[in-house]
Amino acid sequence: MTNYPEKTFTASTIDVNYAEGPDNGPPVVLIHGIGGRWLNWSPVIDQLAESWHVYAIDLRGHGDSGRVAGGYRFIDYPIEVVEFLRDVVRQPAYLVGHSLGAVTTSGVCAVAPDLVAAAVLEDPPLYFEQTTRFQGILDIRNKNLSVQDTVIELRKTDEISSDEVILNRAVAVTKVDPEVWAFPGDGRFAELWDPDAVLSAIDVPVLLMQASPDLGGVLGDVDATRADDLLRQGRYVKWDDSGHGMHSEHPERFARLVNDYLGQVQRKRSKS
Repeated sequence: MTNYPEKTFTASTIDVNYAEGPDNGPPVVLIHGIGGRWLNWSPVIDQLAESWHVYAIDLRGHGDSGRVAGGYRFIDYPIEVVEFLRDVVRQPAYLVGHSLGAVTTSGVCAVAPDLVAAAVLEDPPLYFEQTTRFQGILDIRNKNLSVQDTVIELRKTDEISSDEVILNRAVAVTKVDPEVWAFPGDGRFAELWDPDAVLSAIDVPVLLMQASPDLGGVLGDVDATRADDLLRQGRYVKWDDSGHGMHSEHPERFARLVNDYLGQVQRKRSKS
């Protein structure tokens, strides 16, 4: 992966860490999932940066961005992203979000449509139900282990991933505010979140990508159809051969699809 310099944006709430690529085209902002950081996009960031001006941010409570006590609901995460688009990017941007980042992206599209040219939602848990699936990670994080000890703990439940993947995951885990992991388990994650209202309010082109629920995808078939019906300018694709991490499991395919889709939207915008 190319070296992307990291910078800091001072939002009204926290300092936001982000990486920025060269100015090779219109702005594309990458938004990672829960427990991640901007480096989660390493499998595809180089391919995207060839044609776009890529920014990749650390969400609140993640990576090297600041923490917000009690502020990790779906409705909270868009706050700094909106300010980032307004004060750093300063023109309508193309947003690409994965999982929590995709939910965040949908929220940004709904509340700040003038700042968004189009969006890609990668397997978003739009119709979230309370889950304890992150309890194991929370237990590890609460031990305040070193990165190396976190690697050991993560390896106990994952014998397949490469050492590099496990190390990157361990670094991300140690950087996350432990409170982030608590929100999905106690019901606060989706507090005041109304996915139908959000999707209905979006009036920009959106590519909705669904992973296979049988392979760990978090967006069910019924909910994907519902979301597609609510999006005014939506395009829907499903990958039956991919789990939740579509961009990491199939990076070349993902980058090609995103580049093609955003390119089509950009060409239409330039003609209007």
